[in-house]
Amino acid sequence: MKQSTKNGFTLIEALLALLITSIVSLLCVVFLQTALYIVGFEPLHQEQMAILQLRQILACSQDIQVEPSKLRMIYQHDEIRIEQDKDRLVKRDGYEILMEGVDHIHFEKENENIYIFWTKQDHRFQMQIY
Repeated sequence: MKQSTKNGFTLIEALLALLITSIVSLLCVVFLQTALYIVGFEPLHQEQMAILQLRQILACSQDIQVEPSKLRMIYQHDEIRIEQDKDRLVKRDGYEILMEGVDHIHFEKENENIYIFWTKQDHRFQMQIY
């Protein structure tokens, strides 16, 4: 009797290999699109965290004094200042950096509300902090 030899792949094996290749290719494309989105995305997470910290500090503070270039207050029995130092917004009872890369920071008090205005990379932002 003559035995048949198997040379090559069956149709099922070829289709399975094609399916696996297409799934891997699709995952690579999705990964690359996500990576490109992340590289081009500049979120304002640092600014959002700074605003939240400022709101918490001001909510727990007493004797808040607003000057155009700084805030002064009594926070947990210590006098602290929030002011700009070079390109940073810092909390001075030490040197806690709240925001970096800012060009200019300005504070205003209107009625009972306190606002912060800042410029970063030629974009102007404003937010109510108290």
